[in-house]
Amino acid sequence: MMTSKLQRSLGSRLLWLGFGLLLGVPQVLDGIKYNMNGELFFGIGMLLVGVRGFLRPVVLGRALAMKRDDAAAESSIGSTALHGALSLAMAAALIAGLAIKFNGG
Repeated sequence: MMTSKLQRSLGSRLLWLGFGLLLGVPQVLDGIKYNMNGELFFGIGMLLVGVRGFLRPVVLGRALAMKRDDAAAESSIGSTALHGALSLAMAAALIAGLAIKFNGG
């Protein structure tokens, strides 16, 4: 069951995970190394973007065409509450990181 969900939209899952890791890891490391809270929070937010994109992939072609993907709900890993919590944490971390960065933090 889990492997069939992982195989569905695997390319999109890996794209979002890679995107989150590529942008998140350097930000988190810079935030820790140079004691920059804005970079740290923004990096955590980007890591959460990658995790959420892996658990519930957004296929870019369908999203741009504004088509409903009925298979998206079937390919989602985790509960709706988990995805909602990840979305809120992601948004909070990104907004906090940007606010701190642009206010001199």
